[in-house]
Amino acid sequence: MRITMKTLYATPERSIAAGATAEVPDKEAKDLIAKGYAVPEGDDEADGKAPGKAPARGRGRAKPPAGGKNDGGTGNPDGQGDGDGQGDGGAGDDAGGGK
Repeated sequence: MRITMKTLYATPERSIAAGATAEVPDKEAKDLIAKGYAVPEGDDEADGKAPGKAPARGRGRAKPPAGGKNDGGTGNPDGQGDGDGQGDGGAGDDAGGGK
């Protein structure tokens, strides 16, 4: 059966790029179609989107985790780190060492 892949498909036997059309055994084609990874050849639904996923966006930077600057632990109350360069954080507003 001829199918058009919506995602990259790779097995030891074959590799099919997203958007490409290929001939695969009927059982394999039906499984891929049922799972939403492919559509029958000529179907307008083949838009290159993975099933259940939103389109990819730009390569912006990830947001830092929520929380304050002392989330790394309690550190020493005097604000001095242990010298390992990890910014251990001190108690309260102490900045910690290792910077």
